[in-house]
Amino acid sequence: MPREKMLKGIISILITKELLVDGPLHGYAIEKKISEKLEGRMPPGMIYVILKSLERKGCIRNEDSRSESGRAIKIYYITEKGKDFLLNHKNQLMIMKRLIDDIITYMDSANI
Repeated sequence: MPREKMLKGIISILITKELLVDGPLHGYAIEKKISEKLEGRMPPGMIYVILKSLERKGCIRNEDSRSESGRAIKIYYITEKGKDFLLNHKNQLMIMKRLIDDIITYMDSANI
């Protein structure tokens, strides 16, 4: 459970970053981008649980739309609260990066 919670937190941050950088995206496009970054290691359906959670928090919003083939889709947009959410995690991410770099450096030097 703690691993899944940590993964959901990282994915939440990634989603807000992707929406800020790339602009509005539909759910499948977000899922594809995140899966590529995680090298396909995202549990099925998790993206939609996280999108719902970010919506409840006011970090993103969606609008109903239609794909080119006419299928109903939701387009997700980042909100001002979502931008704040992303920026407020910068210090925590920097600390995590230092810790991870330290662990990897040790593992490399110890040939682990």
